[in-house]
Amino acid sequence: MKGRSYVYDLHYHLVWVTKYREKAFNSDEIINALKNKLLEIADENEITIEAMEIMPNHVHLLVSAKPKMSVTIMVKKLKGITGKWLFQAFPREMKQHFWHGHIWSHSYYVGSVGQTTESIIRRYIETQKERPFK
Repeated sequence: MKGRSYVYDLHYHLVWVTKYREKAFNSDEIINALKNKLLEIADENEITIEAMEIMPNHVHLLVSAKPKMSVTIMVKKLKGITGKWLFQAFPREMKQHFWHGHIWSHSYYVGSVGQTTESIIRRYIETQKERPFK
């Protein structure tokens, strides 16, 4: 993928859980609506969702974004907007599980996904001076 002054291939595995690991996503209606909302937020923020699964108490995403988009900002947008939206779209269902207006736990997991392994990149960097300079 390309930006104006860069070429990139960045992919992240993101996972976040509901507050207290409450199993609030237990209907197809809520799950499908949440998936659509995540796709909408991603589209508005130039984030590509490559894979997605909504579990009863957590979300898994495989995403790609431009290097200018930090992971923290990306997660903040996805969690922040959906948290507020879920209470508006499904007030009765969300209030059964979440008493203080917060759906998501504060934490999240991120793992980078690449086309190569860390050991190959490490060796490539360590052997730079052994190759002709281009």
